[in-house]
Amino acid sequence: MSESLQHQQLVKQIIAETISIVGEENKSLIATDAVDGFTLPPLTSEGFRPDVYYHYGSTLIIGEAKTSADIERLHSREQYESYIKKCSLYQGNALFIVAVPWMDHATINNILCKIKKKHPGNYEIKILDGIGGAI
Repeated sequence: MSESLQHQQLVKQIIAETISIVGEENKSLIATDAVDGFTLPPLTSEGFRPDVYYHYGSTLIIGEAKTSADIERLHSREQYESYIKKCSLYQGNALFIVAVPWMDHATINNILCKIKKKHPGNYEIKILDGIGGAI
């Protein structure tokens, strides 16, 4: 499926954030289907494929980019829950990164907070605001 330019830019932002966390030397271990030159991310047990996936040693990073039109869709909510569940069950350092346009920060934050209450655990959620920074 062809993704919008905005979606591709948000995915690239997640990749850049992931590289800043894991280091340039581990860049080749990042999986994404949105950018050429990377391997394909694995499916979750619910059958969803994240935009960005990194798993090495004791670190798991799952990244998902959403445009304004997709943030609140049922399919998107099911993806968030699947990825958060995977992070909550992980025995190590898990991080779920979501990149959205800056004006959608409050909406995605509310959705993710509700889902996180259903899946407690030792993991983090980071929202990238779509204009180059994390909130």
